[in-house]
Amino acid sequence: MQTHRITLALELSQRHGSVAMMNNKGAIESSVVESGSRDKDDLFPAIESISSVLNISPIDLELVVVSIGPGGFTGLRTAVAIAKMVALSASADIVAVESAIVTAESSNKGNGPFIVISCVKRNQCWLSRVEKTNGHWECEASITPIDAIHTKIHGCTTVFADEFLNEGSRVLLKDLSVEIQPNTVHATALLKVGVEMYIGGARCEPSSLLPLYPGEPEAVRAWKERQAPPK
Repeated sequence: MQTHRITLALELSQRHGSVAMMNNKGAIESSVVESGSRDKDDLFPAIESISSVLNISPIDLELVVVSIGPGGFTGLRTAVAIAKMVALSASADIVAVESAIVTAESSNKGNGPFIVISCVKRNQCWLSRVEKTNGHWECEASITPIDAIHTKIHGCTTVFADEFLNEGSRVLLKDLSVEIQPNTVHATALLKVGVEMYIGGARCEPSSLLPLYPGEPEAVRAWKERQAPPK
């Protein structure tokens, strides 16, 4: 009888997050959670509930798959911290997945190529070009000027973006017959990708696991600004 790695997947890169778990029989359960909320904690209760349904003890976990961003500062920090905690306490392996890949997998739109636009700020964004080749997702990403988006979309018919993409870019993409879809992610898609990457040999040491930020987080910038001596 085939057994599966007992896996926890943490997708907290967006405002609405989710978690998924798989037991050694391959059964998968998931739950939607509030990502980065400072007022309530529904993440650990969700993990506990899923663990009970799948008959998993925290010490049984063998693999943690974490969506590393870009995305919300608090959610990503939370996901990374939990992944490290589980890895160190349960001797579980970690697989880190760029959130743009989770978007592509969650969309069920095929192998791409796709463009995922995130972290739009002023006149630039974090642009990821995602494509599945030989059964494996590949992601190339960089900070890109907003007015240069059209130079990156050759061969793409779908762009994933959130509400912060400006109207000018939306009009341009429409004129180029490029479909714009919301940037939607889910932990079940993350779990699938992470397990495939793990089988392919992907691993991340807890000490090297970090969120992916295209620039300095706004909270950090504001803190430094408050700490700076008056001019």
